[in-house]
Amino acid sequence: MFRPSFLNPVMFRRFLIAAVVLSSLSACSIRNSGNEHRSDQHPLSQIVEVKDLSAAIEQAKALPLRSTLVVFDIDDTLLTATEFFGSDKWYDWQRGRALSPNGQPLAIAEADKVSCLFDTLGITYEIATNRPTQDNMASLVNQVNNDLLMLTARSGNYRAATMRELSRNGLGFSDKALTPKDVGYHYNFTHDGRSANMSYVDGVFMVQGMDKGVLLLDLLSRVGRTYDAVVFVDDKTHNIDNMANALKKAGINFYGFQYLKIDKTVSLEEVTQAQAAASDLTKLLNLHFDERAELIKNDMCAY
Repeated sequence: MFRPSFLNPVMFRRFLIAAVVLSSLSACSIRNSGNEHRSDQHPLSQIVEVKDLSAAIEQAKALPLRSTLVVFDIDDTLLTATEFFGSDKWYDWQRGRALSPNGQPLAIAEADKVSCLFDTLGITYEIATNRPTQDNMASLVNQVNNDLLMLTARSGNYRAATMRELSRNGLGFSDKALTPKDVGYHYNFTHDGRSANMSYVDGVFMVQGMDKGVLLLDLLSRVGRTYDAVVFVDDKTHNIDNMANALKKAGINFYGFQYLKIDKTVSLEEVTQAQAAASDLTKLLNLHFDERAELIKNDMCAY
C-alpha cells in the first residue's frame, strides 16, 4: 500500500493539494472527452462540469507550476453582465441560439433583431458594467501563480471596455502574461474559410468568435512558449470541445472545466426588457447621434 512521506514538506503539500482536487471533483460532473486516461502514446484529456471556480484553481495547484498554462474565458465564466441587454445570453438570443427556462429553443422575432449587432455590442460594453460570477472570483483567480491567459470570443475592438471591467473587478494579468507588459500581438488569422483580427495584450487574448483551441496553439507558437498541460475554464460546450481537440492533436494534457453557474436560459420578461432597451437606445441615437443612428439603420456597420 502507498503511504505518503510527510517528512518532505513539498511532497506533503502536493499530497494535500491532490486530496483537495479529488474532493472537489467528487462533487462535479465528469463528461467523457473521448480520452480521459493517459497512456504512453496519448495525452490526458479530462472535462468536468462545475459551478465553482475553485475546482479548476485546485487542479492548477496540483500540476507543475512552470509547465502548466491556466486559461480562463471571461463572459459568464469570470464576469457576467448586470443587464440582459448586451449580455452573453442576449447575444445568443440575437443569433437564434437561446433556450427558454423549460429548455426549449426560443425563437427570436425578426423585429427583435438589432441592426449592426456588433456595433450594438460595442455600445453596450462601453456603457454597461459587469459583476463577478461568484463573490470570491477575484481572490480565486489571483491565487494562480502559473502563466495565465484570458481567452475571450470578444473582438479586439472591445478591448478598452473589457480591460476596464476586468480591472474594476480586481483582475490584472500583465505580471503573468506571455509577453512583457504592453507588448502584444495584433494580426489577421484565417481558419475554416473565415478571417478575423486577433488581439493579445497584457494577458487578454481576443479571438473574435474563432476556434479557441486552434488560436491558443497559434499564439503559443508566436510567443515561443510550450506547456505540458493546460487548465481551461469556459462556459460554452463548443469552446471546451474545440480546446480538447486541438490540445489532443498537439500532445498536451488537457484539464477542461465547463463552468455552469450562470443561467443561460432566456425568459419572456428578459425579452420584454430587451425590446424596451433596444427602443430606448435607438431613440437616444436618433436624438443625439443622428449620423451614427442613420448608419446603423442602413446596416452600414462599423464592426
